[in-house]
Amino acid sequence: MILIHKFEPAFAVEEKHFDLFRLHDELVKILDFIDLPENIKNIEQQNSSILRNYYANALDHNLLDIKTVKYIVNQNIRAKGSAERGIEQYAKAEAWLTLQLGESLNIGMIHHLQRLLINDVYNNKEDVNLFSPQTIKVPERLSVSSEMEIESLFEFINYDQDFHPIHQGWILHFRLLGIQLFSEAKSKMASLLQHFWLKKKGYDLSGLLSVEHDLYLNKNDYQLFINDNNLNETHEQANNLNAQMCFGMGVYEDQIDRLKQLLKTYYRKQVEFDKLNARQKNIMNYVFERGYKLKEIDDLVLNKRQKLIMYIIQNKGFVSTKELVSEFECNRKTIQRDFVTLTDLNLVRIIGQGAGLRYAVNLHEEKNSIMEKYQADFLKIEAENLQTEVA
Repeated sequence: MILIHKFEPAFAVEEKHFDLFRLHDELVKILDFIDLPENIKNIEQQNSSILRNYYANALDHNLLDIKTVKYIVNQNIRAKGSAERGIEQYAKAEAWLTLQLGESLNIGMIHHLQRLLINDVYNNKEDVNLFSPQTIKVPERLSVSSEMEIESLFEFINYDQDFHPIHQGWILHFRLLGIQLFSEAKSKMASLLQHFWLKKKGYDLSGLLSVEHDLYLNKNDYQLFINDNNLNETHEQANNLNAQMCFGMGVYEDQIDRLKQLLKTYYRKQVEFDKLNARQKNIMNYVFERGYKLKEIDDLVLNKRQKLIMYIIQNKGFVSTKELVSEFECNRKTIQRDFVTLTDLNLVRIIGQGAGLRYAVNLHEEKNSIMEKYQADFLKIEAENLQTEVA
């Protein structure tokens, strides 16, 4: 009986990796907070799918016009020739993997992807005629050692509880590149299964993630990892994985930054940012970075109406008591009591006086024992630095 060698990756988990995990979690909360309209979310998910397809094929030296890729993915035109069918089959492969989210990684996925990404691309009967230079592509078989390596890798990924899902995704990606699979489509399979894993674990940012974009932007470095993946010495493998993980986490960070800018663009459209004055723009920038924390505030601190008041202020920038009396159809004194609570907690501040009195987001929060864990991060850092200096 041949024992499968257990896959035990070794690489340095750096502090900046944990910062990246926090950035991801924060962006998920921002996405939930700004509450993109469903049609906009669907458009961006579709755009990301097109980008994943385009750049995955570009990495495989299959360059087509982005508009053509869009038309093929949306089924607006019929795919002709192997290049266009590569686009069509990649979309089918991604759709098929989405249906497998309830399944664990298994060797059958590799065989199915081979059929979709290789066999079905070339063995198209409509292209076959007497003048075809190649009428059929004979399916390749995995070697016994390759199947054992894949099973060992998948077993580790499926049952590992030590590494973060983002780490696991990159381990899966780069280790697949290092296994002898088929003569082509290796990087496509690695990208598809990485995306499948991140989506399965909830780390694809609601379908907006497309790491293939940044892999293509850094394709020279990426190609070096593909070619330098057959090291045998244990310490050399570990060092190689360190370099791969450093590269992969950098790619993921670039994705987080890109998506954050995208969400900020949509948020600014929602609040008509360009029409605001300088003070209001400052408030809206603050709300984009900070507003999601309002949802985390305990109901024992703010009641439902007070949270709704904060949402209104954050979206409008400024609001009066009169506006809110009309909004909630309640007594003026009730709203005034709410504002006393909000000002006492340093969440809002008063601007103007008399008939011109308005309430706005408090950009200069003060330390508050009740609201401490909900206050802006930069305030916590300043407080910690102050305590250090005093000590």
